[in-house]
Amino acid sequence: MSSIEKIDLRTWYRKEHFEFYKTFKQPFFNVCATVNVAKTLSYCKENQLSFFICSLFLLGYSANQIAPFRLRINGDEVDVHDDVDISCTVLNKDESFSFCEFGACHDFRLFYQQAEQRLARIKNGHKSLAPLTVSHNKIFCSVLPWLHFTSFSHAQKHNEHDSIPRIVMGKYKAFAHETLMPVSVEVHHALVDGLHVGQYFQQLEHNFKHFFANYGRYK
Repeated sequence: MSSIEKIDLRTWYRKEHFEFYKTFKQPFFNVCATVNVAKTLSYCKENQLSFFICSLFLLGYSANQIAPFRLRINGDEVDVHDDVDISCTVLNKDESFSFCEFGACHDFRLFYQQAEQRLARIKNGHKSLAPLTVSHNKIFCSVLPWLHFTSFSHAQKHNEHDSIPRIVMGKYKAFAHETLMPVSVEVHHALVDGLHVGQYFQQLEHNFKHFFANYGRYK
């Protein structure tokens, strides 16, 4: 279970930025970039694994490695979670979608097994837009496997306390010796800067290249 600590706003180096951006009507900013997924894609094909599940795990695993992605606004305070879970849209049989909570992203084997179970439940007819929990230690994800997009924007409720990052992955394409997948990252500017988004993409690229190579064969 995730634990929470409070940021001491009196000494926080981003106090001025936090107080400035938290008043914005639309405080989120979005960055889209491509990530080379060739190594992970090859691993999935060799081991007959779902590329979607493996990619979803890496999106959340990478987010946990970047501290600002674990920050959440809580009233006039800022919480830092030691771990964030991942939630993602899943296509229903009738071409609508459901929200599916996939959980923590630190134990790959457990994540993969639970993901298969939760996807099977939706495939068997369970449909819901209701979250299983109301906790804020989440990353909201989606996937557009039909489009190699270059930009993206989300529907917003404009809830002043909403500071959960949104990440979207799109259709991958082969280019020369790379297989590139577009990824959209949307974050609250009171908590996250462009530097941190750049760090996230750098870490994500590293994990797509090396995580499964170091992990070995999944059984």
